[in-house]
Amino acid sequence: MQSVKNMYIKLNTKLLNFTKKKYFNEVYSALLAGLTIIGWKWNSMLGMVVMLVSAMIVLILTKDLVFVIPNTIYFIFMINTGFSNNQIPIPIIVLGIGYAIVLLLFAFKDGIHLHKMKSLYGLFGMAIINIIPIFWSKMIQPGNEVYYFLYFGNLGYVLLYFIMANGIKRDGIHIVATSMSFLAIILTFECAFKVWELKDTVESILQLAYYLGWGLCNEAGIMICVSIPFIFYLLGTEEKLGGMLYQHVKLLVAIIGLILTTSRGSYLFGFIEIGILYIVLLFTAKNARVYQNLFLVFGLFVITLMVCYKDEVIRVVDHIRHLVFTQGFDDNGRKELWIEGYSQWNKTTVTKIFGAGMVSCLMESTTALGWMKVPVVFHSTIIETLAAGGIIGFLFLSLHFYQKYRNLKQCNPLFFITIGVGYVIVDLYGLIDNTYHMYYFMLPMAVIFATIDCSVTANDKTKVLF
Repeated sequence: MQSVKNMYIKLNTKLLNFTKKKYFNEVYSALLAGLTIIGWKWNSMLGMVVMLVSAMIVLILTKDLVFVIPNTIYFIFMINTGFSNNQIPIPIIVLGIGYAIVLLLFAFKDGIHLHKMKSLYGLFGMAIINIIPIFWSKMIQPGNEVYYFLYFGNLGYVLLYFIMANGIKRDGIHIVATSMSFLAIILTFECAFKVWELKDTVESILQLAYYLGWGLCNEAGIMICVSIPFIFYLLGTEEKLGGMLYQHVKLLVAIIGLILTTSRGSYLFGFIEIGILYIVLLFTAKNARVYQNLFLVFGLFVITLMVCYKDEVIRVVDHIRHLVFTQGFDDNGRKELWIEGYSQWNKTTVTKIFGAGMVSCLMESTTALGWMKVPVVFHSTIIETLAAGGIIGFLFLSLHFYQKYRNLKQCNPLFFITIGVGYVIVDLYGLIDNTYHMYYFMLPMAVIFATIDCSVTANDKTKVLF
């Protein structure tokens, strides 16, 4: 028995030393990203099982949740089919619970580290306040019981944060950055596959609106906007030209993905974000001189192409303007949604204080499985929070935002400025679209928050809670 233990210790030591190699995070994240794309395209359930098993093996060998950051972020993006509103998605729930159990086995073996969880109170408050309205919500009718899960969504996100914050044993900033950079690649491939499948159904692919299984094309656009700042962070840390060119390839793929989402909001906020971050790195990149030269060459190259092919460029830009912005900056029905969300919040004194709940009203809408009654989502973080959790929910959201930016400020300056720009852009985006309270957004963000908090407290020797 002792010999087996000694062998395990040696294997563990060798493996941990191997993970310190320069390109480990890139290769590791790329492999799991490839698995995610393959699973989404051909067999979602099998892919999720393989992801779960691989996470279990990694945890047994390393005992550190930092190495399952990419697994945890990518897990839901393998879902390639929708669900019925009268059928609980048992396989997905079973796999999700199985994944959580695997994480739990390794997260708390050294105790609960309350001091590491610097984002806990805001997230926990939002979780509890979203459950309370279930006692007076009357909108869920027989046959729609699956919607009760929505009231516990924020609790699931805070539990994931709680698990990851306790299970990550070291600074995971670089691996979370590489994981998120490859999330943009995953989403680009998923959008490309779907666009290729539907390309013959429209005159131009920019007219497409499509469903990816885990979410809509515009929601893929939101998550690409979340991912892009992490690519810029990695770009800023590179010291050699080759590394910068490699990160630029990722960025160009992400930009293609952004275009394929055909989302007006993603175009607007995504390209503003990219422009700001390109300029920011001129002054903050680790090897600013090489980056500045590359930026100059790249800029001249793009300008030269635009001049040489100005007629084609004008035609493409005009084509995009007509196809995507045919309604200009019309709210696309959002004003009515915001008015409805306000009315749900303003119904009674109780709803003003505690909210009407995550399922405050239903509407007929087309889904992946046809026309169904679905909960109304109000396309605004503020309106959604007020409708779901009332004034108290909004106060907890405000506390969360304060904690989120405060914790980020304690990270290294390059990470703070690049991810900070991303936070601001996506939070502004969230004023007019679905970000907070949406599972595809909150699950990756819970991992990001936990990783940031653990990096801030990496050298903190405070004793565990118990």
